Amino acid sequence: MKNASMSLLRRIIALSLVTVMALSAVACTGPSVPGDDTTPSVTVDTTAANTTDAVTTEKQYVSPGLFYDSADFNILVTAPVSNGVNPFVFADSQLVLDNAVYMRNTAVEEELGVNIEAIYEYGSNIGATRVAQDATTQDGAYDALLLNSYDVAALAHQDYLADLYENDRIDLGMSYWDQAANEQLTINKKLYFTTGDISFNDKEYTFSVMFNKDLAKSKGIGDLYSLVDEGKWTFDAFAEATRKVSGDLNGDDIMDSRDMYGLVLWDDTILPMLAASDVRILTLEDGVPELTLNNEITIDIIEKYVGLAREDCSINFQHMTGGVSWQDMFTNGQALFLLEYFKALPYFRDTKLDYGMLPFPKYNEAQTDYLSGISVWHTSFYALPEFAKDAEYSGVVTESLAAYSEKLVTPAYYEKTLVGRYVTDEESGDMLDIIFDNRVFDLGLYYKTGALNSTLIIMLRNEQSDFASEYAKKANAAKLQLDQLKDKFGID
Repeated sequence: MKNASMSLLRRIIALSLVTVMALSAVACTGPSVPGDDTTPSVTVDTTAANTTDAVTTEKQYVSPGLFYDSADFNILVTAPVSNGVNPFVFADSQLVLDNAVYMRNTAVEEELGVNIEAIYEYGSNIGATRVAQDATTQDGAYDALLLNSYDVAALAHQDYLADLYENDRIDLGMSYWDQAANEQLTINKKLYFTTGDISFNDKEYTFSVMFNKDLAKSKGIGDLYSLVDEGKWTFDAFAEATRKVSGDLNGDDIMDSRDMYGLVLWDDTILPMLAASDVRILTLEDGVPELTLNNEITIDIIEKYVGLAREDCSINFQHMTGGVSWQDMFTNGQALFLLEYFKALPYFRDTKLDYGMLPFPKYNEAQTDYLSGISVWHTSFYALPEFAKDAEYSGVVTESLAAYSEKLVTPAYYEKTLVGRYVTDEESGDMLDIIFDNRVFDLGLYYKTGALNSTLIIMLRNEQSDFASEYAKKANAAKLQLDQLKDKFGID
């Protein structure tokens, strides 16, 4: 399942050649006389800037040559927690990523004559609630949305989101849209939410395996990077290394957060572990979703992973005792492996810990690619409301935001933030490409088909590995909800 777009690193190298050209080519004209209607007044600029790069042959963004009367572009940005990632609100600052977002916003505002206004709220289901309210009042309060995965799926199911393929101002084939996301989120030729360079939220919440290099060496564990490169980084290899590290450090015969482990995990990590083994709740077959969770690989991985979680070499940080945080456990050298998303990296930046990053392990060596899951609860997707005041306006500004994000924000996030601040060795930089090149977007998670997402999480929480019996309890509900989803998307 190789991403159709070029790898993130190769794109950044190419884009670094054109960033200055792109910024210098931003065109703006004087404002036109405001209209009396509720849609933004627009002037057509016949000298629209073309930011096409002569060095590359890949299709490039071309400014639409439109200028709006200082119209507000309102983006509703929500997160389930108050410290969530907001890729649209940063002031001009000395921080590279903050400044890149500021420059992106400024470039779009000057090119199109708009004011980008991000309306940020946090809380469970807050995005779905706000959009539903707006649909009821028909106020057209939002021009675009960046909402939690559960919210966008619920809104799509209720016909509150616009089909992105129907917006003529958005070219989803451009490199700044995530082609893997487009492919995996399209049902019956309809796409209601996606991601790409326009948001680094989904990158922040992509999972990796962090490991303590000194501890690996002291325990006689071989070169883990070589295992990845040779295609031998499998679940069995991961479990074998995990079992080499375990110790009751204080000798009290109680294994808690004050002791040493091969693995620090948490409930939700069962989802990216299954994704890494090419397992999904729903799989698209010619644009039609089908239930595919109930198979031998699922059964095998759950038995192995839950079994590993039960052993003294593992600890679940959401339920552990002892008073030491999971961050301090890893920093203190008490864990070989930590399963986390990239948003956790700032915890370790100013420590002396020598750590590396790996993709989640494959199911076996026969599996072609390493596959990466993203945190379902935290990740947001970009969408347009069905009841926006002006669909063309939403599309024009969205496309410009995406294009300038590719040139400015993605390099700042990847090259200057991930690689520049948090990657401690060259090999981990190579691992980032592997992690980002093959990410899994499982519609069954976002649509909560049969509540199977919760079932899997609870199984790991309770250290219960009998998948067959748990699936049997949910099978009828999953089939019914899948039929309802197909009906909503016009599938017989």
